[in-house]
Formats: sequence, structure tokens, C-alpha cells
Amino acid sequence: MMSPSVLLPYIYGLNLSKNEFGNNQQFPISLQEMCNLRWLELNHTNTNRLPEFIGNLKSLEKLSLSHNNLLDVPFCLNNLTSLRSLSLRDNHVSHTQISARLFNNQDLSILDLSHNNLQAFPKDIENAKGLIVLNLSSNQIEQIPAHVFVSLFELVYLNLSDNKIDTLPAQMRRLTSLQVLILNNNPLSRAQLRQLSSMILLETLHLSNTKRTLYNVPAILEVLPNLSDLDLSANNLPSVPEVLYKLKALKRLNLNDNQISELSSKSDSWPQLEILQLCRNKFKSLPQQLMRCTKLRRLYLNSNQINLYGLPRGIFNLEKLEVFSAADNNLETIPDALCRLGSLKVLNLNKNKLLTLPEAIHFLQLKELDVSDNPDFVMPPKPKECQKGSGPAFYNIDFSLANQLKLAGQVAPEQPIAPTDIQQKRAARIRRLNKPEQRNSPGSGGSSETVLRGMRETAKRKHALDSNMSNNGHYNDNEEIAGRRWDEQIERPQLNYSEFFDGSAGHTAGITCWEIENFLPKQLERQLNGTFYTGDCYIILHTTVELSGNTDWNIFFWIGQDATLDKQACAAMHAVNLRNMLGASCRTQREEQGDESDEFLTLFNRRIRIIDGARTETGFWVVRDVEHPTRFYRASGTQKLHVELVEIAATSLDSRYVFFLDVGPRLYIWNGKKCNSMTKAKTRLFVEKLNKSERKGLSELIQINQGEETDKFWKELGGKPENFQLVNHVADDFIPPKSILYKVDLGQEFIELPQVELEPGGLLKKELLHTRNIYILDCHTELFVWIGKKSARLVRMAATRLACELLSMIQRPPHAVITKTLEGAETQVFKSKFDAWDDVLAVDFTRTAENVSKKGADMKKILQENEMKTNLTALFKNRPPWQTREAAQEALEDWNIFLLQPFSMFVYENKKFVKLPDDERGQFYSHDSYLFVARYLLPTEDESMDNSELEDEIKDSDTERIVYFWQGRNANNTAWLSFNFTFKQELIDVLGDFEIIQLIQQQENQRFMAHFNRKFIIHNGKRRTAAQRMQMPVQRLTHTQMYHIRWCYSTIMTRCIQIEATSANLCSEFCYIVTVPLDSGDIIGIVYVWIGNSVHPDDALLAQEISNEMYNDSYTIQVINEGNEPENFFWVGLGDRLPYDLTADYMRYMRLFKCSNDNGFFVVTEKYADFCQDDLLDDDCMLLDTGMYVFLWKGPTASIIEVKFAAKSAELYIQHLRTREPDRPRKLRLTVKNSEPIEFRKCFHAWSKHKNPPRDLEKQNIFSISQQEQQKQAPKKSHPTNIFV
Repeated sequence: MMSPSVLLPYIYGLNLSKNEFGNNQQFPISLQEMCNLRWLELNHTNTNRLPEFIGNLKSLEKLSLSHNNLLDVPFCLNNLTSLRSLSLRDNHVSHTQISARLFNNQDLSILDLSHNNLQAFPKDIENAKGLIVLNLSSNQIEQIPAHVFVSLFELVYLNLSDNKIDTLPAQMRRLTSLQVLILNNNPLSRAQLRQLSSMILLETLHLSNTKRTLYNVPAILEVLPNLSDLDLSANNLPSVPEVLYKLKALKRLNLNDNQISELSSKSDSWPQLEILQLCRNKFKSLPQQLMRCTKLRRLYLNSNQINLYGLPRGIFNLEKLEVFSAADNNLETIPDALCRLGSLKVLNLNKNKLLTLPEAIHFLQLKELDVSDNPDFVMPPKPKECQKGSGPAFYNIDFSLANQLKLAGQVAPEQPIAPTDIQQKRAARIRRLNKPEQRNSPGSGGSSETVLRGMRETAKRKHALDSNMSNNGHYNDNEEIAGRRWDEQIERPQLNYSEFFDGSAGHTAGITCWEIENFLPKQLERQLNGTFYTGDCYIILHTTVELSGNTDWNIFFWIGQDATLDKQACAAMHAVNLRNMLGASCRTQREEQGDESDEFLTLFNRRIRIIDGARTETGFWVVRDVEHPTRFYRASGTQKLHVELVEIAATSLDSRYVFFLDVGPRLYIWNGKKCNSMTKAKTRLFVEKLNKSERKGLSELIQINQGEETDKFWKELGGKPENFQLVNHVADDFIPPKSILYKVDLGQEFIELPQVELEPGGLLKKELLHTRNIYILDCHTELFVWIGKKSARLVRMAATRLACELLSMIQRPPHAVITKTLEGAETQVFKSKFDAWDDVLAVDFTRTAENVSKKGADMKKILQENEMKTNLTALFKNRPPWQTREAAQEALEDWNIFLLQPFSMFVYENKKFVKLPDDERGQFYSHDSYLFVARYLLPTEDESMDNSELEDEIKDSDTERIVYFWQGRNANNTAWLSFNFTFKQELIDVLGDFEIIQLIQQQENQRFMAHFNRKFIIHNGKRRTAAQRMQMPVQRLTHTQMYHIRWCYSTIMTRCIQIEATSANLCSEFCYIVTVPLDSGDIIGIVYVWIGNSVHPDDALLAQEISNEMYNDSYTIQVINEGNEPENFFWVGLGDRLPYDLTADYMRYMRLFKCSNDNGFFVVTEKYADFCQDDLLDDDCMLLDTGMYVFLWKGPTASIIEVKFAAKSAELYIQHLRTREPDRPRKLRLTVKNSEPIEFRKCFHAWSKHKNPPRDLEKQNIFSISQQEQQKQAPKKSHPTNIFV
């Protein structure tokens, strides 16, 4: 084993902050051996000088010496030629004690000299031309030399706050790369800040307490497009400067400590605002326009004059609000709308005139609620769990069916007699039949009952098949009723496999190996793949990724000839667990040492390495004598018990503390005479828990009070000194040292030891320990090496040696030790260093409403004004009846009768709109955009005249023009922008006024669809351009194409859409067009028009007509009926013959409801029959009725209130259907985006991957209307009427 010192040259980073190196404490000399050290942090070390050997660390790039006692910049730093970052924050350095040589380093890019004694800029600082971050805040600088910023033009961050600067040099205009400028607390009364005009990249500008007025707030701020953080606090501004309303990119605005009394109506001009600070001003109310800043997360209104009516009702729009602070105001209560903000975490209302709060305050998941200093305040009681309505989780809204039907204006149905007696009798009968003695008694016919039950199930399936065939008019006598496969009958157990395997396993092509250790699989490093020990067992996963993107797996488990039984069993068991986690269909293959299969050996190129022995330990208990090293601990603290290792000697005792001595078989507790009783009780509980968890309760617990010590105790403690007098040697102001948590990072050629960042307060949390890592916990007298279960073996070895170096590097008492602890087997002493990890006493800090409630608030009167409302009427309306074929045909003719001449059709191609060939009419591509110009004859009172007779007499006033803009589902917005800015004006010059209707794929209206006579075809991909068609007139197919013909609500809405080519997408109630490519010859492919057995004759004829229009003579078209498919091409072209649906009952029941809270109250609306996948909105919840299930679909950004109310609405809808359709009971199922089941997806025509909507249609419609109004007001011109010819 190599010496620990050999490890030092491989250390690249080290954080020794919060250790004591001052007051004559020895500085770690071992640093000089770290010749490859790249970064070093020595913050909070009480250092007053650095040793000279620091200058020999030539590779050092980052050095942090913040919060120390340095009086100057050490000269040894001038030798650090690789130094890039230097922090001397919060020391005692003056500008005369900084060597000019320091700035000759052209690599120096970050310099922090804040909180020092600088009275001027350091000499020659302009030579450091590579500086990008400069912090000189909190000094005594009075003037900025004009020449400084001539060279420092690469600065990105500049902080000059808390100085005495009264003007800024004009040379600051050269800082064109500056992004952050902080000038707080400087008397800049003479500075006009004209230099800001050149800082176009500026994002943060802080001008707090800089003598700003309405006249010297620079108006050039509006030319800074990236300004997102602005601070104008403490400037006595009487109002908000107008230029601030022009800053559209603002995310944080600080206007604290001014004299502002109101915000103007322009406050909605901050769409990106997230933090707004208005404390200590003169506000009495907030404008309603501010509530349109929907991204606001924090709102601070402390110390103003705001009352209840000063908070707008529209505050519920701030759904992302997390912090609302309105302390020291005139609030008597808060609006109920504020309690509907599900994201609210902090609510500060202290020093107001509060009487009470809305009862809904209990529904918020608040982390902090401050209502102190409100003398007349009465906390509302928590609502009872059983009350009218649906309970507190649903704001006490009555979701009962009777109440909601009453609100919808309908009569509640009569409730049937409760079948409780029938249910009870049926349950009793089932219990009697299921008694073990009857079920298993001899002669009870158990085996015959099993046979009969199987026959009944088979007969039911056959009867169902007969019913379907009789309805379709066809029956196949050769059809066999196949039983379920064995693997289909197996249900996978719902296990959490993340405890055994990493979630990324099986997602990358290659070989992954695990070894069995202590009953669990542990992943091996890739370098060890193919190396096996005879005493171990392994799991091997071979992952392959096909060109199509499908993943395939092969799983092996290898058994060594000397492996113990537990390893063999666990290897087989966890191999199955791995298969279940991946969802693989392969079998697990057993490979024994010396009898490996060729398939297994091929994985390692037939080169596997066998080593005698075992690398891992067995999970069986091994009987051995466990040696417990003697430890002596001092316990202190009442709220939290602090345990510290001390020297094993009588001189360590102190009468104000409790000590416990651990000698293995015996645990002594020594109580001092002056110790706290709570500490005494907690220490005993602590030792009892230690004995139970670590010693199995076998150690003897001995409690001794001061003055009652036995000879055996003194002997265990090392003996009682002669003339021993107990002295209270611990200082009265003793504070236990804070523990430091290091993380061991190991790369290929380096080691780093950074400190783990803690939350505010410096508390250690159990969650900081990750199972893949190794940590060193430095408690000064005891170092713990915590080893994660999934940590690498090399890191474990390095961590142990690094702990030895850390132990000797810092001056410690002689009794300091290193203790190893494994994840899941931590000692009680180690756990005590962390907050709330297996505490000795569980403390309940919660208080009920009764503890703080007072009298005098009329809750009913206050809550009546802000009662939350719902509208669920759509759930109780009948499903809209579908249009008959005759009515649809009549409507189609009506839509077309007023169309004058055919469409003028254009397609967006090569950044312009070009004429679309007539043979492509009705054929669309999902990646393209199209334009259709239509001219309609306005209906007149005289219907006896034919349009053809009036064609020569048609006037512009008798017609209307509509331009349809159709955008494919996957098309971008380029075509739409091109149309609005270029092509639209050309059409206006020719046509005059017209209406624009934008249509998105599968969201077309009936009028548009009627013009295609049910021949509306949508292809996937992008249309071939004219140049591509000329270059290659005939393009051969590379894969099978499949089109699905389907309509909803009306036959006018018939679409033929390309879908994934698989036989699983077939259904007997629809027609499909399948094109199978041929490799050679004049015939490009075979087109099959597949007619389902339940298809209407009109739809079958339509499918043939569509295929004839889609394909030319280069294809062979065949019409085939279901059941007569050619095996050689049809099923082969679709990949294989897979089971498919024989019916589409969901088409006769499906309904889609939108559940939204956008308008401040919960409302359910129905999207009528012709809905598509893009109607599923991310911000809302949707309800889909399929006739068998009611799916609750949750959008990714839906609020928790919408989810709760949507769930209640779904239950209410199902309850309502039980009375309307008792023969078709529905089941409620939950699904989320990207995880929808097949029963959900098949209700949407041509389901594919989700996408974001291409644009906001409502805004577009408003835009179109405004444009039309402008066009109507413009003078009309005479235009030719023969443009459509």
C-alpha cells in the first residue's frame, strides 16, 4: 500500500474554509506538496498572513482568501503566473499595500477587493487588461481615475457600491461588454449617466441611494433592450419615472424607500416582471393593470397605506406568486382571491389592522405566515373534515349531483332504492362460497368447478365473437378461440426497481455488468467488464439499438464455481428484476463458469478473465468477534443534542455536562451535578438507541452520577489520577464547532475536495448525501467517511487516504480519529450531526386554530363577497346529435352553391407563394402552408334566379371574398408572417377588402371542408417543390404508407390522414389506403384500398375515389375487403399481422370537455364532436368520455386547483351517467401528457407526437378583425372581377 503523501500531487482542488489558521495556529504545510493544485479556498480561516510556499503553486488558477485578517496582498501572489481568479473580500487591505506586479498577469480575469480599506483605485490596475469581473464595493474610494477604463474595456461585471464616488468618468463609455453595473450608496448627484447609452448589453443596473430625481433618471434606459434588473430605491422619488414603463424586459424592479403614491395604468407594460419591491412608500392601492403581470413571483408592499379595497380583485391572475409581503399597512383582511394562489408560500401581514382572514387560508401550503402585531386578530378555525360540500380541499364547494343539476337548471333524477340489503346478501353468499373448508373439502368438486369456470369463460368469448360477426354479416368458421399466452397472464409486481438498478440502465448501447454484494447488485466500472471472480456472481446486460430506434436487450447471469448460495440466488432474482424494469421480452440466461454459451462469450470477443477468489462479501451473517474501539463523548444542548469526542481521561470531565463512555460491552453515562436535566434525559435516550441499533441491545447500560463513580469506571477511563479534583475546564462561552462536509470528487487524473454548500442557517441535511458519492464529515475531533452504496471502488480507496491527509493537515487534538460509515448503516453519532435525522425526541411545533383563535370576527359576512363559483352545466347537456348523411350532403351543396368559380390555390414554396397545380387540389402536407382565395355570392331575397344567369351582372357589392390560410400541424410561422407582410398587400391591391380565416390542420370549419367534397387528404412531411419534381418526376417510396379515412359529427368533415403503417391501427369500421413500395420495374408500388367489414357503402366508394386521385398509372390499385388480404404483400408491408379493433364503439359516445380556471372561476366547456389532439391544452385539464372510460387528462402546467376540481367534475359526470345510461357504467382513469393509453389515443384521428400550438389563434383573430376594420375605412377601388378565371 502506497504512502498517503503520494496522493497529494494528484489533488486539483481543496476547500479548507472555516478552519482555524490564525492565532499562531499552524498553517497546513502539506499544501506545498500539492504541485498540481488548481483551486484553493481559505475563507473564514482567521489568517493574517500567507506562507511563502503558496507562491510555488504554479498551477493555481483560483485563490479565495475572503473573510480573513490580511493587512496587505501577499507578495508571494505575484509569482502565481496562472492565477485567473483572486478574492480578498472582507479583509483589511489598503490600496497602498497592493503590489503593482499583481496586475501584470494578463490571465487575471476576476478580482474581488470589496469590504476592505481602499481609498483609491489600486495602482496600475489598468494593466490587468483581461479583467471581466471587478468588485471594489464597500471601500472608501472617492474618485475614479479617467484612464482606468481605457484598458479595462472587457469588463462584464463592475461593482462600485458603498463608496464616496460623486461622478463617473466619460471613459466608461468604452465598457460596451458590461452586463452588471452596481453603483448603490454613492453621492452621484453630478452624474448624468450618459455613459449608459453605449452599454447595450447591460442587464443589471443598481442606483440605490444615488441622489436620483425625476430629472436625472436617464431617459436613455429605454435603449437598453436587455435591462432586466433595476434598483432605484432610497432616492425620494415622488412618482415612477415614465421611462420605466418602457422597459419591456424588466424582471426585477426595486422602488423601496421613495415617496411614490401610485402606479399608473401603464404598469401592465412589464410582461416579464417577476419581483416588484414597493416597500416604505405612500401607496394606498394598486392598479388593476398590474395584475396582468402574470409572471410575478414576489410582491413586497411593506410600510404603505394599503387597505382591503386597495388590493385588486384580479389578484387571482398572479398564479405564480410565491411571496406576498404587506406588513405595516391598514389591512383588515385580505381578498379570498389571494387564497386561491396555489403557488403562494410566504404571506407576511404583521403590523396591520387584521380582524380575520378568509377561511380558505388553511388550504394554502404556506411555509411562512406572519400575522403578529395585530391586536384584534382572530384566526379562522380550521374547517371540519365532514361538512356540506366536498371538504376544505375543494373550497367547500358543493359538488353533489343534486346541487349541480339545480345550478344547471335541470331536475335531479329520482334516486333508486338503495340496494344495501341486496349487496349485503350477495357479499354474505360470496363469503360462504369462499370459505376454505367448503372450497377445499373432499368431494366438493373443486377441480370440476375450475373446468366449468374455464368453459363458461370460453363460451362467453365465443358468444361475443358470434355477436360481432353476426352484426357484420360475416363469420369465419375456421376462426379459433385462442387462449391467452402464458406471458400475457403474468402480471408484473409493482416494485421500485430504482433501489437495485440505476434509471439509465439499458438506454445506451453496449454491455453493462453488475456484481452481487450483500444481496444487492452493484454496477461495475466499464474497465472491469469481462473480468470474473470464481467466488462471485454477475449480471450482464447487452443492449442493442436498431436503426429504427427500437431497443433490444439480452440478459445473462454468470455463476462462479465457488460462489455462495446467496449470491447465486440473488443473481437469478435480480436478473428477473432487471428484465421487469426494462419491460424486456427476453428470457434471463444462466451461464455457469466453464460452461458458457457461445452467445455469451461473443459479447467479450471470447476473451473473459477468470480470477480465483471473491471480490465481494456474502450477505450471510458471519460469526466473528466485533471489536468496538473505546470512545468518550461529551453531550450538550437541550433543543438539539450535540455529541463531541473528547480525550479518554478523567481530566475531560466537567460537572456542567453529560458524558458517555463506550467500551463495547458496556456503555457508561456520567451525569455532572450541574448538567441540564433535558440534556441528561436526551443523552440516556441517545445511548439506548445506540445500544439497540448498533449492539442489538447486548451492551450493558450503566448510569453514574457525579461522586458515585466505581473503581471499574475509573479503570475504563484510564485510571483516576492521584489527588484528582474535578475542574470545570470548558469555557463558559463554549460553542460547539460547526461540522464541515466535504465531497470527494475523483476524475481520471485528479482529486478534488470541495465543501458542500449548506442551506441558510448552516444546518446539515440528510438529503445532501447522494448514494453515488462519498463524503468526509469533519467534526474537528472526529472525521467520518460516508460511503454511498453505489459509489465507485476507486473513489472509496481515495477517500480513505484523503481523510488521513485531512486529519494531519489541520491542527487537531491527539485523540482525533477517523470513522468509516456505510450508507444505511450509519452510527448514531454520525446521525446526530444532521438536522432531523433520527432525532431522539420528536417535537410537534404545529398549533391548531383553537390555540390562536379569538372572538369578534363575522366570517360569514366577510366571505360572502368573495365566494368562489363554478359552472358545470356542460356536463349535464346531451351529446350533440350527429348529422345524418342526407342532411350533410344537403349542407355540402348549400355551402358550394354560392361559391363563384373554383378556388385560387397557392402553396408556400421557396419563401414565396406559388400557384398550386389543379391536380393537387385537396392534398395537403403537414409541414406546408396553403392559401385559398374564394369569392362568394351573397344570398338575396329572390331565389328563383340561377347564378349562371346573373354571372355577367354580378357586382362587387353582391359578393364577399374570403382568404383561407391553412397551416400544417408541423409547419412553422414563416408562411404566416410572409403572408401578412408581403403577399397580403398584393391581394388587397387586386381584390380589395377580404376576410382572413386562419385554419390549423384538423381544426378546419365546415364551410372550408365542404369545398373539397369529402376528398381532404393530409400527407406527412413536406411537399416536393417544382424543381424537385422536374429533376425526379417519379419518386420511389422507401417505406410503406398508410392513410386512415374517418369523419366525426358530419360526413363533410371527412379526412384522409397519413398514419403510422402498422396493422394494429386497422379497425373494421373504417377504410384505409395502404401503399406498399416495389423495388424495381415500371410499377412503383401497390395501393391497397382496405374496406372494413362494417364500413358504409358510401365510405367504401369514397375510399376508391380518393385512391384514384392520389396515385397515377405508376401504381397498381387493388380494392380488398377485410378477411381477403393477400399475405405476400399486404401483411408483409405492414410489418406483421397484429390484432386490431373489430368495432369503434367509442365513436358513438366520445365527448371532450375542457376544465379551466382562466376567468377566475372554474368552468367546464365541451369541445364538440370534431376535436383533435391539439385541443388538449397544456394549461388546462380535459375530460374524455369513451363510452367505457372517463379519462382525466392533466396538462403539464395546469394548476392544482384545476386538477382537484376536474377530478370532482369527472366523478360528478360519471354519477350523472349512471342515471342516464345505466347499461354503460364508466370508469375513471387518470392520464398525463405523453403517457396516454391506447384507449385514449384512438379517439383522436391520426394521433402523433404532441407539439406546442403554432400561434395564439385568439390573438390572430383579433388582429384579423382590426385589419378588416382598417380596410373597410379605406376608400374602395375598382378591381377586375375575372381574377378567378
